[in-house]
Amino acid sequence: MIRLLLLTALIIVGCACSRTDLAYRNADRLLSYYAWKTVDPTPAQRDQWQPVLDDTIQQHRREELPQVIAYLELAGRIIREEDASGGTACLVDTAQLLYQRHARLAADLSAPLLADLDAAQVRHLDRYTSKRRKDAIERYLDPDPARRKASRQERIMERIEDWTGDLDKSQRQQVSEALERIPDLSEPWLSYRAQQTAKLLGMLEAGSDEKTVREHLDGWWVDQEDRSDEYQRQWRIARHEFIRFMDELGTTLTEKQRRSIQKRLAELREDLAGFLSPAQQPVSMPMVPACMFKPV
Repeated sequence: MIRLLLLTALIIVGCACSRTDLAYRNADRLLSYYAWKTVDPTPAQRDQWQPVLDDTIQQHRREELPQVIAYLELAGRIIREEDASGGTACLVDTAQLLYQRHARLAADLSAPLLADLDAAQVRHLDRYTSKRRKDAIERYLDPDPARRKASRQERIMERIEDWTGDLDKSQRQQVSEALERIPDLSEPWLSYRAQQTAKLLGMLEAGSDEKTVREHLDGWWVDQEDRSDEYQRQWRIARHEFIRFMDELGTTLTEKQRRSIQKRLAELREDLAGFLSPAQQPVSMPMVPACMFKPV
């Protein structure tokens, strides 16, 4: 559920959805379908959960959507600057705030349904998460180091070019060099996800109540607790090197590439702004230290 609740946050970092308005308009159906696929709720459970889902969608539209739109506006202002040194750190740290807000909302939505599962449904969830882990291992952890490296570079290149259009030879070389410095977090990420999933399944098998389940989801999704020291060390390196890379790449963008990013941001803002009520006023993103590099 967190993946779908994060739809509007994820599009800012490369979602390929060309009809954001259509996806957001049908968020309730998408979330209901995901719940059915993940835990196979009974009709009675769906009826009981529906008001929670409706309230969550309305809360997102009322409180989170204006923040996402403000973030897109912030990104547009930064990309318009010819010298946006520090801009990536601002966007990365502010995106982290957005992520945490969405993750907390996802935990509130998921906990009531998860805590109500019976033994057969917990087994269903176990099978589903096991398949997801197997699929992720096949995609991200190719045992051949050369293929794994090439696949990672292709994914990153595609995500960047979705925004900028084609990169030139020099820019593509920048990407290759940056990926040599940025740790591949696929393995520790999948291990952490498996660890936290196993804890959740254990709680559900033991019949833990909604409060206990929500606390676990908050610790996992919002605060990312219980990560190993090595994982956290690699994460800090990855964040630093990613910010360095994007700041450097930003200085090489052509006017055409800059316009491509601005156009994409404007389209996303326009799509999402259509869901705001007339009474809703524009908001400003809460500033983080990294955004104090200059007035925005």
